[in-house]
Amino acid sequence: MLLQCFNKRDLKALLKEAYRKTGNEILKIARQRLMSSGIAHASKLKKGIRLRVYPRGGGFMITVKPHGKQGYHVNRFGLEKPVVMWAEEGTKERMLRHLMSDGKRVVRIDGKYRTVCAFTGKMPAYHFLDGVYEQGVQILNRDIPQNLEDSVMRKAGRLGWT
Repeated sequence: MLLQCFNKRDLKALLKEAYRKTGNEILKIARQRLMSSGIAHASKLKKGIRLRVYPRGGGFMITVKPHGKQGYHVNRFGLEKPVVMWAEEGTKERMLRHLMSDGKRVVRIDGKYRTVCAFTGKMPAYHFLDGVYEQGVQILNRDIPQNLEDSVMRKAGRLGWT
């Protein structure tokens, strides 16, 4: 009966508030898993894991993909890089290609053709978000009804109905 007193906009806001509260609990777990993954500078990188509540009240997601100014790490040269995304998925081996003075990438050394390039490394996959989904489903099933009820009662109290 109390829910019938709210309009659609208020109901959507209440649902998003409940999702945000539950999502923040799951976000803490994801950030703790990043801290315990063994990656260097994890305390600086943990802000790259973020919560996104869908605007129409349809749910939320925990993501490492950068968006806008969020999800980037400033390196020592002042450039913004999506390090957390690379750490979750890993990267392939990268080679920095140097061109010879005549424009060739392949040269003949000791009778063998060799590529003139430098190995710049690869980042291993840490997979710190892998176990978060299983824990998140349990938290979601346990906390969403209570968080939704708390949101409704708080809004009703603000409007003077309880």
